Amino acid sequence: MRIFLEKKIGQNCASLDDGAKVLQLISPELLKGSTVELDFKGVNLILTPFLNSCFGKLLEHFGKEIIMTHLVMRNVSDEILQRINGFIDQKDMEFTK
Repeated sequence: MRIFLEKKIGQNCASLDDGAKVLQLISPELLKGSTVELDFKGVNLILTPFLNSCFGKLLEHFGKEIIMTHLVMRNVSDEILQRINGFIDQKDMEFTK
């Protein structure tokens, strides 16, 4: 499954609601053991509320290993990728404490 964030959310992935929408699309696929592709083409901005309600919840429910192996990011800028990876690493450290 491939999710085009610009079509589902818009150019700015900013709010808790935005993250919750993406979480609802990803979670059932991960539960089935499927791989999900997040396509960031056209996305200019990722904010912490979005990261918390999407990636934070995914980490809580599935763990870092599943996220890293079953969630593929396409057409993502280096800046956004660094922000996402930094967020995932930070949350993973919090969960393992």
